[in-house]
Amino acid sequence: MFTTAFASLTVCCCCWFGCCKPSHQPVYVYPAPYYGPAIVNPGTPMPHHDAVMEKKAMPTDTPKKSDAPKEKSLYERLGGEAAIKAVVDDFVARAAGNPKVNFTRKGTDKEWKPTPENVEHVKKGLVDLVGMVTGGPQKYTGGSMKDVHKGMKITQDEFNALAADLKATLDKFKVPAKEQDELMKIVGSTAGDIVERK
Repeated sequence: MFTTAFASLTVCCCCWFGCCKPSHQPVYVYPAPYYGPAIVNPGTPMPHHDAVMEKKAMPTDTPKKSDAPKEKSLYERLGGEAAIKAVVDDFVARAAGNPKVNFTRKGTDKEWKPTPENVEHVKKGLVDLVGMVTGGPQKYTGGSMKDVHKGMKITQDEFNALAADLKATLDKFKVPAKEQDELMKIVGSTAGDIVERK
C-alpha cells in the first residue's frame, strides 16, 4: 500500500503580521505563492509568477507505481480447472495401465479396486489437490500424503514411473516447459511422504 508524505512550509510570523521595524526606505509587499509575502527594495523587479512557482514548488516523494504486470498463478497458466481435469483424466488412465506403477497396489495390504466410483473419487481428489497447490480456488479435503499412502509400500522406482507418466501427459497436452518444471517440482516434493521402500 502506498503512502504519500506532504512537505510543510513555515512562514515567518513577523513578516506576515508586519511587526518588523520599518527601515528608512519604503518597502513594497507582494504575495509569493506558498511562502507568504516577500519584502523587496524599491526598484527591484518583481519575479515572474511562473518563475516563482518553478523555484518554490512544494517537493513531493510520491512513489511511482510499478508498471510491471503481475505474473499469473501456475493454476491460471495451466489453463484452470478444465485443463487440469483433462490432464488428470489422461494421467490416471496412463498410470493405471502401467505395470511399473502398480496403480492398484496389487500384492499389498492396501490393494485398491478400480471401480468407476473409486476412479472418479481419485480423479476429483487429484483435481482438487493440483488446483489448490497451484494457486486455484479448489480445497483439497483428503488426508495428508503420508497418511493416504501409508502401507501401500510404494517404491522409489514406482514413484519415478508415476512421475514419468505425468510428464508424458503434460507433453501430450503441450504444456510449456516452465509450467511443467514448476508442477513437477511440486510433485517431486511429495516423494518423502509417499515412498516407503527404496
